[in-house]
Amino acid sequence: MDEDRSGDDPSRTADALQTAVERYLRSKSTGVDDEGDPSGSYVDAAGSELRRFVGWMRARGRGLDDLAGDDGPLVVRRYVERLDDRVTAGGIAGSTANAYFSYLSGFLTYCVRDGRLPTNPALTNTAREALPADESSRTDQQFWTTEQRRRLVGFVDRRAAEAVDERGFGATTEARDRALVRVLAYSAVRGAEVLRHPKDDREGRQGVRWSDVDLERSTLRVLGKDQHLGPIALPAKAAVGVERWQAVQRPPSEDWPVFSTDHAPSKYAAVREELGDDVDVAALVDEAGGIDALLRERDVAPPALTTEGARSVLKRLTDEAGIDVDDEAGYLQLHGARRGIIGEVYRRDRGDAQDLARHKDLSTTHAAYQHIGVEEQTERFDEHLEEID
Repeated sequence: MDEDRSGDDPSRTADALQTAVERYLRSKSTGVDDEGDPSGSYVDAAGSELRRFVGWMRARGRGLDDLAGDDGPLVVRRYVERLDDRVTAGGIAGSTANAYFSYLSGFLTYCVRDGRLPTNPALTNTAREALPADESSRTDQQFWTTEQRRRLVGFVDRRAAEAVDERGFGATTEARDRALVRVLAYSAVRGAEVLRHPKDDREGRQGVRWSDVDLERSTLRVLGKDQHLGPIALPAKAAVGVERWQAVQRPPSEDWPVFSTDHAPSKYAAVREELGDDVDVAALVDEAGGIDALLRERDVAPPALTTEGARSVLKRLTDEAGIDVDDEAGYLQLHGARRGIIGEVYRRDRGDAQDLARHKDLSTTHAAYQHIGVEEQTERFDEHLEEID
């Protein structure tokens, strides 16, 4: 995606991008300088980075047309990866990289309103997931605490065990939720790595399949933030939930999603897509004894649970478990699970935390969890001060 396309004579579309940036900056200006150029605090802050973006695009033979096509999200992603490289090299902070991305996204939204682009490619998951951590906002981000994690895991364990005792193979929702919570709580996966994103049809973004699970080796294959599709560790506390869920779900094939949806219309749609629109799905469901029985009978894989669906699940489970969450969200969020368990490991071993987080550089882990280091320093300083005075 980052190849040089200078042979395509892209000067026209590159000039169009430059023109769009200058029009955008003028729309944001609060005045003009002595040379007649737009000025103002936002223009001063965003202008240099947006012009740098234009130069980066021009050097690669790209322009506005590339942002309007199917490759637009990947083009933006490559630029975001450049920002991430600058953070890793110590050139800019994660918060600065996120600010630069906000400038770019704001400009691209303007291009949509101005009729220059059909959509904003920066708003896609493809582009955004490459953003480096913004360490300046750590205190505003949710971390599952040890007590919250234990209470939620204990709740879904009891709930699933009772449901299995009562309904056996019918306890699908409870057994699935137990597996989901345990995987989120203990494996440090990102929600997008194991759940389905409706607007991202890439392999690895449609929910993990049973073919991605290796319980013997305790691994789970996911598409990581670095776009590498490969195995990650599946700790025993996570694997036990997955194994018990597999025994309840009894997937007919390895193509079935590990975390399948409970949304009935989506299941009906999957059957119609597989068998054709001319099939009387309702009649087949009646004959089979239910939509789930039909899916199993015809080996039609149900859609995977979406990230939004998982948020609804966590909202419901947080409430049913009686867990107080003192933040704006009011429930245990997907990414809070990842931050929480990595933070716990970080307190014990920095290197293991880096491995669990799958950060390329330890400095990224330090930046993301620097608040823990400061807490530990304070404790040590307090001990010294007690001895001194």
